[in-house]
Amino acid sequence: MKKFLAFISAIIILYSVYYDMRVGTIPAASYPSQQTIENNNQTTTSQQVATVQVDPGDTVISIVEKLSSTSNGTISIEKISKDFSKLNNGIKPTDIQIGQIYKFPIYN
Repeated sequence: MKKFLAFISAIIILYSVYYDMRVGTIPAASYPSQQTIENNNQTTTSQQVATVQVDPGDTVISIVEKLSSTSNGTISIEKISKDFSKLNNGIKPTDIQIGQIYKFPIYN
């Protein structure tokens, strides 16, 4: 009986290692990370952009509100989400990671 349990345990461990190596358990690890830090505002087709490193507790909306002069809620969340995804090669606002650098739209 002990041999059988050891065999089953070995199978489970081998399968979990195979799954982890093949599929992975951290889906956001496949995003390429940016290595350059730019602190200057850039303009792209009448859209102002700031490059910001994400700190713990930051969200896309909180960063955009800090950067923009119109913080009274006149800009829709959908517009902020679309603009953020366009600027960052399709990365969703829910997929940002602490310590990574992203481009954020500035609304005036």
